[in-house]
Amino acid sequence: MNKLGVFLGAAALLLARGASAETVVRRALVIAHNGSDDPSLPSLRFADDDGVLWAETLQRLGVETTLLVDPDDATRASARPVLAGARAPTPDEVKREVARLRAANLVDHEQGRQTDVLLVYVGHGNTDEAGRAYFTLAGGRLDKASLYADVVDPLGADYVHVIVDACRASGVVGSRGGQTDAAVLAELRSMLAREQLATRPTVGAVFAESDDGETHEWSRIRAGVFSHVARSGLMGAADINGDGKVEYSELGAFVTASLQGVKGLPARLTLHAFAPTREPRRALVGPAPNGPSLPLPAGLEHSRISVEDSDGRRLADVRRSQEQYVLLRLPERDVYWIRTPTQEARVTLAELTTGVMALGERELQERGPAEEALRKGLFTVPLDKDFYERYVATSGLAPVGLSQAFPPSVGGAFPQLRLRRPMVASGWDLGWTGQQAPLGLSTLATGPTVTWRREALPSLPSLYYGARATYGLTPLATDGIRTHRGALLGLLGAQAPVSLRVPLFLEAGAGWGFLGISRGQVRMGDPTVLSTYSAAGVTGTLVGVRLRLAATLTYDRVTLDGRNHWDRAFGFELALRR
Repeated sequence: MNKLGVFLGAAALLLARGASAETVVRRALVIAHNGSDDPSLPSLRFADDDGVLWAETLQRLGVETTLLVDPDDATRASARPVLAGARAPTPDEVKREVARLRAANLVDHEQGRQTDVLLVYVGHGNTDEAGRAYFTLAGGRLDKASLYADVVDPLGADYVHVIVDACRASGVVGSRGGQTDAAVLAELRSMLAREQLATRPTVGAVFAESDDGETHEWSRIRAGVFSHVARSGLMGAADINGDGKVEYSELGAFVTASLQGVKGLPARLTLHAFAPTREPRRALVGPAPNGPSLPLPAGLEHSRISVEDSDGRRLADVRRSQEQYVLLRLPERDVYWIRTPTQEARVTLAELTTGVMALGERELQERGPAEEALRKGLFTVPLDKDFYERYVATSGLAPVGLSQAFPPSVGGAFPQLRLRRPMVASGWDLGWTGQQAPLGLSTLATGPTVTWRREALPSLPSLYYGARATYGLTPLATDGIRTHRGALLGLLGAQAPVSLRVPLFLEAGAGWGFLGISRGQVRMGDPTVLSTYSAAGVTGTLVGVRLRLAATLTYDRVTLDGRNHWDRAFGFELALRR
């Protein structure tokens, strides 16, 4: 029995060690600095905001994160929780944090756990008098030698992933760089290029580079464009095979696809992604813990989705292909704004878990050619399997397996999202109708219409009810006869489901009407007409105006001269939706 107990204990210990060896503890050091030590380079506006968003994103993805940032007044006023423990991005604080991370990694190694560290830098890049490249810190610099000798190597992690969004090291409205300088660009590139990483097989790097060496901040998203795109990818938009992890090839393909459609800027952006040579398929993040998530299932009508918080900070963007499943893991907020190019929905954190949200109309604003180029071009190319395979073939990065890409139920207990626009008929319509004149007169009756419609049930978004008032007049008398027709009706209707992507509707109504006839001084009519109505049509938007076009059919039970008969009239209606 003793021998059996020793054997079982040893087996359990070996199994525990094997299981712990599969565990990866991820930590991150985020350094963000607006300032510059070069008088010719103006301070940045949103590097500190990027630092905050990087820290929030990585924490949401299960990464233990330290933030070194000196926030400006606007960023400090946001009172984001990650700022509570933030420290200044000084050389001393960098060294202190590297030492702390090293100690934590050593403890994990003793417990049999693997460790990965993400090193994120957002700020100015430059060269000194001797032509040596460096990144700017508060009161100091991080050059090629110190980046590796004082930061990367001492971390003592199994793998280190360097992500850089700095002027002249990455690129795309308000530039993050100063004067174009090919020498500066070459020096900064050499800090992170494949040749520099060749002697460090456990270190990878991701950065973007423009032709002129500049990177760009976009006030509309209050962030650097490359940082925003990269964060969106890590949140899940880049997860091409739906395994919950994001690898170098996936992030590289997503960033490349997202930026490919941007035209009209002075510089072309090129992404550089170098995976650790020891393990080319090493994931940067994932799987993520449970938390706020936005599932976008295959077949969802909307291919372009943006997520903002109530303060207007853009959290994520994704352009999907129709067959693609995406699960965006979002930093926690009390309220989110889910937007498509033409619609939006305000969603609370509690409502996010229900998977159903109603989209209302939104307005787009143009702010100049550069911003228009980004608005129209950014995230216009979806990351699908074909694009991914082409990217991997040219980049040399190790591909992920796609045999089970876009699974229908990735994301655990999260429901399948059903983004639905509000009823195309909801609200008020003001229209104009034309139809056959009553009583078979050979002329046209025209007049205004007012219609109110409302969704019937939240669980049946295709059905609606409402009320309708119409008035029609024959402007041209026939044989001296002029008619007046009015009606007040109750309505029931249905529109095609959103999944069919066709803006068709059918509706019918019944109610009270009146019919009047005049000829010279003679007037007669029926004030108690039973009126019915049916219509079929389409909805759409023309030059920003929301319209409804319908073919109509009315039947009125008319009493004239003591005789009852049904009066039929075909017509059409064009209405402005409000």
